[in-house]
Amino acid sequence: MHADRAPRFNLGTLRGFEAAARHLSFTLAAQELNVTQGAVSRQVMQLERDLGIALFQRRIRRLLLTTAGKDFYDATKTALRVLDEAATRLGADSDGARLTVSVLPTIGALWLMPKLHRFRKKHPKIDLRLISSIEPFSPGGNEIEIAIRVGQPPGRAMGQTTGVEGPRIDLTMATKWDGLSFIELMPDTLVPVISKSLIPSDHKLTLSEALSLFPRIHVSSRRHAWPDWLATQAINEPKCPDDVECGHFFMALDAMRDRQGIALVPALILANLEYRQELQILPFTPIASAGSYHAVFMRIHAANSAVTAFLSWLQEEATLLQTRTDEVLAQAVADQASPLRPPSANVYTKHSR
Repeated sequence: MHADRAPRFNLGTLRGFEAAARHLSFTLAAQELNVTQGAVSRQVMQLERDLGIALFQRRIRRLLLTTAGKDFYDATKTALRVLDEAATRLGADSDGARLTVSVLPTIGALWLMPKLHRFRKKHPKIDLRLISSIEPFSPGGNEIEIAIRVGQPPGRAMGQTTGVEGPRIDLTMATKWDGLSFIELMPDTLVPVISKSLIPSDHKLTLSEALSLFPRIHVSSRRHAWPDWLATQAINEPKCPDDVECGHFFMALDAMRDRQGIALVPALILANLEYRQELQILPFTPIASAGSYHAVFMRIHAANSAVTAFLSWLQEEATLLQTRTDEVLAQAVADQASPLRPPSANVYTKHSR
């Protein structure tokens, strides 16, 4: 190498090396970058030739960084972060900055979408695109800047102060957490609801009675919701061959409105539900699920003004929603405290449309 001339490195080569060094695996680096394992290997070999040093020790089924490799990895990681942050700042500061947000289908349809006019009015130059998905956020694998998901972030135990373990959440928020940040938005508390048209107006229905009379409406992406939730209520899981299964919570609500049974849905959905007066919250003890709603985003986007603007607005809206949700839950508990009138004989019949 000429003494006064440093090599010019290809940015893709540096990204390949950084990923390989971080994972200590050419295979995992290739999967992250969506290239072949051979491509990453060739990039690293070319980099070693340009530098005139070995960056890795190649062992059988094992890859280790040399001392020089560790130093170069630290420098590369810092350089790439600086470049990425500068790029996101420049992109976000320009007029018409695009922001793509992925959100769970029901939360998006029943909460976020009806509120977006407020964000657009406040930030008219941000081109906001909303897509729905329950898939884990995959950093670097798409053009999504922010994902709104429900679950547990790494290193967090969502235990209950009551000592009762909340219902499990089957969804995974991210494929991996390296380079990601998150903001907790709201807890997830499930509530049982039924169409008021199934209940005589002069009677109150207990949860056990309702479960003996009507099918449960399940959501396939939350398969543990009903059995885990019933355990928190100290109620044995009923056997009902007529139970209904839906793909999403908004479908479960539609089935409930259609008198198909009892839906178990997040309380926050009910806070702004247009037809909430059509449904009855059955008596229950509020227990938060083993996870919360979060906004997940790549750490390198933290300097993006469009991302920070949306996250700030989102937290404000989440606070408003949580306040309204707490009011709904408090009213439901208060309604349960009023004296129950025993139903007269044959008031209820087994589920019928």
